[in-house]
Amino acid sequence: TKLAATAQPVVVDIWAPWCGPCRTLSPRLDEVGGEFAGQVEVWKINADEEPALVRELRVMGIPTLLFYRHGTEIARRTGVQSVGALREMFTAALADDPALPVQAGLSDTTRLLRLASGIALLVLAAFTGWPWLLLGAAGVILFSAVYDRCPIWNALMDRLHRAPAESDAASRS
Repeated sequence: TKLAATAQPVVVDIWAPWCGPCRTLSPRLDEVGGEFAGQVEVWKINADEEPALVRELRVMGIPTLLFYRHGTEIARRTGVQSVGALREMFTAALADDPALPVQAGLSDTTRLLRLASGIALLVLAAFTGWPWLLLGAAGVILFSAVYDRCPIWNALMDRLHRAPAESDAASRS
């Protein structure tokens, strides 16, 4: 209700005081939030104090940033974000183009580390007789390096994120 009544885009930060990545993200978010003061609102929700709300928002990990425009979630990011990525997401949240993707991909370093780890597991599996467990782990790690560029995955995630909102709207009418 308060979210729908807010004219400006809103970034909701789901965090916890014991969470190391949350403590890393917080000053970055404060810095970028300060740069966009008066244009984008930043709300912080302590996951320990609001567990029911965290479940309702379907937050599976922290820190999670939820981006809303006109009361509708337009993006979510989990994990620590760089200042540059936060600026891009805040700028995109201000754009009134609903087709605009508000998603910062993996950093080049993260992508390369995941690819290298996956390839290392494949090599290890090759020299140990191709055990299925290592092959499965390699596949998961390799996919985690490129999932954000996979159109099928993105379409599936869009549908899954929209489905709860659509079912909530249907149950209210």
